[in-house]
Amino acid sequence: MKFGKLLLAAAIGLTFSASVALADYNVGFKYYNKYVKRKAHLKSTQLIKKLGVQSVDELKELFKDNGKPLVEKLQKIDPKAAKGVEKIIKKGKLKDLEDFLVGIMEGKIPAGCS
Repeated sequence: MKFGKLLLAAAIGLTFSASVALADYNVGFKYYNKYVKRKAHLKSTQLIKKLGVQSVDELKELFKDNGKPLVEKLQKIDPKAAKGVEKIIKKGKLKDLEDFLVGIMEGKIPAGCS
């Protein structure tokens, strides 16, 4: 009986720790709105179009090297958006932003972002 409870507790603990370690779409949405959309007045779907990426793999390439390619490309397109992304990087939420933008490309578009 005690062994079963111990296994259940371990399973719950592992599930919780795994979900905390993963990037979060909602956190990425929050940070995008706060630092990019509010400053650059650029909806996420517009950003995807301006970046000119056609697939999720192309988008993920921009997030390599701590988002440096993304910032460089945004500097040419919209400097205000680039500054917003730099702030998100400083906050340590780049992975969440990536998860959010990948979700947008996969059709998971929240209200007000289209």
